[in-house]
Amino acid sequence: MNHTPLEMAQLSTAAQRALGPGPARVMAARGMMPLPPGDQIAVLYQLSLDADTMLAQSARVTAAGLPDKLLSGTLADPTLDPRIVDYFAQVAGAKPSVFQAIALNPSTHDSTIATLAERASAPQIDLIAQNEQRLLRHPEIIAAMYMNRHARMSTVD
Repeated sequence: MNHTPLEMAQLSTAAQRALGPGPARVMAARGMMPLPPGDQIAVLYQLSLDADTMLAQSARVTAAGLPDKLLSGTLADPTLDPRIVDYFAQVAGAKPSVFQAIALNPSTHDSTIATLAERASAPQIDLIAQNEQRLLRHPEIIAAMYMNRHARMSTVD
């Protein structure tokens, strides 16, 4: 999935303030800006795309280090932008609770699920396989599951 900047109008006032000019951006990239969890992950996603490489790197490190409970609760939100879900699948998808939240989120893009299926464990593959509509809609998920050496043949056949 292509990671492109979010529309500023989609973001809350607090998130827009955190992304505005000044020291707030640096604080937000370090996770030091008091924001609700949904805003925090949106801001970190946005900052990870910033032209300032130091700021973007700081946001990526912060995103990868967010607590599992915060991520799993926030990434389960079906109103979350699929680009944000995809980004966090890449940086934190190895965490079991985060994986589950992403896999069960109906707004998760199918290509994100296919990417997760490539490196998932057997129980995680089983979780992905439960969503038959998604599998039918995006056959690349089945291919990724089939090529995953952890997948049970009874699941992918």
